[in-house]
Amino acid sequence: CVILATVESGKYEYEVCIFGKATQRDIGQTSGGTQLGTWDKVDIEDGQRMLMWGGGTKCWNGPVRSAEVIVTCGADTKVLTADEPETCRYVFTMESPLGCDEQFKMNNLS
Repeated sequence: CVILATVESGKYEYEVCIFGKATQRDIGQTSGGTQLGTWDKVDIEDGQRMLMWGGGTKCWNGPVRSAEVIVTCGADTKVLTADEPETCRYVFTMESPLGCDEQFKMNNLS
């Protein structure tokens, strides 16, 4: 898997791998963890890029887990936030050149 980013939030660490899995682990845990989903797709809505993972481990009282990374423009790739706005649906915000339009890339990243 190509690790897109790892971020700590609360007592958990999240790892999202493009074309791989999204995982939640206790901080300090080096393997295993709870699968938030496997790579699904890239979605672009109103110019906003979103990376999607689905079909994760089923919650004990709800749906199967899923993860979404909302990508905004930035020179470096880094996850800024991790949140669980609904039961077992995880949303991350990330800065990356992947979120930049071509003009920004030409002006700032060459």
